[in-house]
Amino acid sequence: MRTSLVFLAAVATTTVLVAGATAARPAVTISASRPTVVYGGSVTLSGKVSSNNAGESVQVMADAYPATTFSALASPLTTTAGGNWTDTVSPTVQTSYQAHWKGATSRTVTVKVRPMITLTLVSVANGTFSTKVTAARAFTGKFVNVQRLTSFGALTVKKVKLDSSSSATFHVRLHSGRNRLRVVMPTAQAAPGYVIGTSKVLRVTK
Repeated sequence: MRTSLVFLAAVATTTVLVAGATAARPAVTISASRPTVVYGGSVTLSGKVSSNNAGESVQVMADAYPATTFSALASPLTTTAGGNWTDTVSPTVQTSYQAHWKGATSRTVTVKVRPMITLTLVSVANGTFSTKVTAARAFTGKFVNVQRLTSFGALTVKKVKLDSSSSATFHVRLHSGRNRLRVVMPTAQAAPGYVIGTSKVLRVTK
């Protein structure tokens, strides 16, 4: 009986030690304020270290397409009260992020990027418009869809090819009264490194 009690006590002690070691293992978290951003925009990354202490050094790592390895992003961050940390990033192409702290690595979060698209009215009289797609690379020869927004949804009225400056000038037949138009670049045209992009809706009255 005494031997059994000693054995059980030893097992219990070992369990406590293992549990304590597991609880003390460093851990760091990461999350992104949004999964997608328009080129030129920013995203807030945030997380927490398991020590819950202020003054801890956290290194944010980034892997921007088409890279296959993570690299340090600027200088290490310092945690605030509760072990929290934040960082603002402006990815120019699809980028994955991780946080490192005391040998621990967080999960990976990926922020996708949409190209920035503008739509400008050139002339109401003959329905002339211009569009430009902006990102970290050119979209020469790629296509965008010009869409008219109606009460029944979006209707593609024209497919426009972009020139060497990722721009195009085109004509659309305007209806009498109010017209709502936008330009969309499908993911198939924006990829790789970018996802579908959409201009703001342009309202034109004829």
